[in-house]
Amino acid sequence: MAAIAAAPLVAQEAPAPPIIVEGERPQDEKALTDLARDLAGRPRADRPLARFEQPLCLMVASGDIALGKEIAERIIDNARRAGVRVRGRGCKTNALLTLSDDAHAQLVDIRKSGKRIFAGLSQRKIDAVLGARDPVYVFQASETTAASGQAIPKVMPDDQPTNNVTAMGRLSRLTREDMLAALVVVDNAAVTGLTPVQIADYASLRLLAPTGEVDVAEAEANAPRTIMTLFAAPASAPQTMTRFDRAYLKALYRMPAGSLAREVLRVAVVDSARGDASQED
Repeated sequence: MAAIAAAPLVAQEAPAPPIIVEGERPQDEKALTDLARDLAGRPRADRPLARFEQPLCLMVASGDIALGKEIAERIIDNARRAGVRVRGRGCKTNALLTLSDDAHAQLVDIRKSGKRIFAGLSQRKIDAVLGARDPVYVFQASETTAASGQAIPKVMPDDQPTNNVTAMGRLSRLTREDMLAALVVVDNAAVTGLTPVQIADYASLRLLAPTGEVDVAEAEANAPRTIMTLFAAPASAPQTMTRFDRAYLKALYRMPAGSLAREVLRVAVVDSARGDASQED
């Protein structure tokens, strides 16, 4: 991560900025369920969603120090509101947001150099990220562990991990997916005209949770909204995280470790559909 962190700013304790959720119409559960699958990157329903089990240590790298500071403070506040533990100055970075003059070229050069920024990612995954539609490149490294957090042993170095289970029940979680690090690189040109809050709220989702690019269906004017459309349709994108965006983050970090994707997304949909007041801080 340090290979691309020019002008870094480590997030520090700061007064929490106000969280404002725009007025939203009640949405039906089917529409929210469709959005949930898209926003989470269409995960396998029977697999755990990755999340940070270790405290978040955020760094924002930007040539505009004031902008970077404002974005960092907002991301930290979003993380805390979602139930993510956060560390301050002096910690080892595990989440990095970089605003770059030419993100794609910079990442391609780093890939050619052999630096370990892409350690743990398959070539297919790297190619998919570099071919993103949005001017945003998101890399997340995670590992599967036992639900307790213990490493799953391998019989031989090249074998798949085997989790030996001695007891299980209908509500047992056998494994979990621990997010080790997240990197988001954004082209500077793409953030022109966007507010620091919009950038931070978008980056919060992409750093803290599994996400995918969300298409904007112009014909569906009443479809649920999400900050994830920020770069696909900046003119019509929300000014802040929407009720569902916040419900997704809170569900991901509130549910027991190892909760399956279908469980997390169902909780997010139900909380958002009923207009949970906790989503509208």
